Amino acid sequence: MTRSLARLSIPFREPFVTAAGVVAARELLLLRIEGDDGAVGYGEAAPFEPYDGVPLAAVAEALMHTANGAPPQARAAEEMARLDLEARREGRAVGEPGAEAIAVNRTLAGGPPEEVARRAAEGVREGFACFKVKVGLPDDVDRVAAVREAIGPWPALRVDANGAWSVEEAVAAIEALRRHDLELVEQPCRTLEELAEVRNAVGVPVAADESVANADDVRAAAAAGACDVVNVKLAPSGGFEAARATIAAARESGLEPYLSSTLDGPWGIAAALQLAASERLSLACGLATLELFDAALARVLPAPRLGLLAVPQGPGLGVSVDDDVLAEVLVEELEQ
Repeated sequence: MTRSLARLSIPFREPFVTAAGVVAARELLLLRIEGDDGAVGYGEAAPFEPYDGVPLAAVAEALMHTANGAPPQARAAEEMARLDLEARREGRAVGEPGAEAIAVNRTLAGGPPEEVARRAAEGVREGFACFKVKVGLPDDVDRVAAVREAIGPWPALRVDANGAWSVEEAVAAIEALRRHDLELVEQPCRTLEELAEVRNAVGVPVAADESVANADDVRAAAAAGACDVVNVKLAPSGGFEAARATIAAARESGLEPYLSSTLDGPWGIAAALQLAASERLSLACGLATLELFDAALARVLPAPRLGLLAVPQGPGLGVSVDDDVLAEVLVEELEQ
């Protein structure tokens, strides 16, 4: 078995603005493993330090040298590469057969209300039925109002604060925004205890995201009464099977799960789509994030159509990337 590791940097079409700051490009790690028989598998490591506090360098170090105690993003890449290789050998997809397409939301980053509303209106014309607006910024009220006006009364509208608010700020903000018929508010505060306080004070469903990385976190969230909904992500969960266990824990606890991306590359999106299909999730998933990037790599999977993303049918993850496409975003090959 041979291994190689590459660092990629994928530019955004426009700087991605959230309460956590502004990001111009998404850095990822790509693990390639090749068996003695020539079969190849790819795994993506997608730490995102503003979101999960995990530096890319720490994950790279783990993938190159550490056998134990690796960050979940490194474990996710290892597992993804192995599953991709095994499934390619057997001529099947990584995920079990399920839905052929997954309902997805359009993610709307922070920005001037008129610009965000224009992007939302484009989403309506493209068939999206669910939108998520980044909040936790000074102009939240104007931006969310502009989006609701642009999309009309029917599509679902979510807001995501990425833990930016205190309890008091969250309650006040949600009360100001709820007249726009919010489906849910995602991660209004940082901790489960704070989420529970907010949930008890407002009439809008609360989704936990950053505070629930794995199945144990979900059970703790349920015990605390912190949320109604759980946003599951492969990278911070630790991989495909860990995310599946997190979904199961949510359902066992009476919480509704959905899957989202940590602004992943195509390998992470493909794995999440296959998992969403096999788990038959009902809520729209936050997986339509490749469209935020300006690179050929972001177009190796089909774009959303009528608010749906096609599930890659394999073999493996069903992701095929030409060398020139990879070269466009390659920063360096890292030594093993």
